[in-house]
Amino acid sequence: MPAAALARPADDTSTASVLLDVAERLFAERGIASVSLRQIVLEGRQGNLSAAHYHFGSRDALIRALVERRLRTLDALRHACLDRVVAGGRDGELSAVVGAAIEPLAEAVERTPWGADYARVLAQALFETRMKLLDTVDPEVLSSVTRARAMARRLLPHLSDAAFAGRVRIVHHESAYTVARWIVEHGRVDAGNRRAYRATIRETIAFMAAGLAAPAARAA
Repeated sequence: MPAAALARPADDTSTASVLLDVAERLFAERGIASVSLRQIVLEGRQGNLSAAHYHFGSRDALIRALVERRLRTLDALRHACLDRVVAGGRDGELSAVVGAAIEPLAEAVERTPWGADYARVLAQALFETRMKLLDTVDPEVLSSVTRARAMARRLLPHLSDAAFAGRVRIVHHESAYTVARWIVEHGRVDAGNRRAYRATIRETIAFMAAGLAAPAARAA
């Protein structure tokens, strides 16, 4: 996957983008609950202390905008991964579909300056059940997720719609948590730990595919 496709345009220096960059770093370093809009504005060296409210309206809206910004990039990359799965005749392999869904985030962590911070913020935002992140972000930035979900659904006819939906939600959350936890424990991906990171991603994909395909649970 071309590294250039993962990068934010170098000339994007608008106030909103600067604030999102600062928020992403601070949220990753200190935790979403510990960072105020005022701190973000001050760290971003913005003279107007109401800048964050002006651009985003609220703290939750800023977090959602931060996530959506990265999801737009990852969505295009995920579609490209799914295209390769189809072109290679592997759309009947659940592990290939799950791998195409997870790899864009994994590669962003490995190959971009923002990926590690974003992964940590995403995991925190998903944990904030009050935000209902997956239900409230712009559906357009999840079009590849919807596509992967439809591809996986065709391969799992033994599951009820409710069971399938529940398992997919587990995959969304646990894959993000696994990547974020790896970063917390090992730091950013570099030459010294890349092999271990890649092994974790492979095992995560295998585990998630196996979990999706497991026999339907019996009713209590």
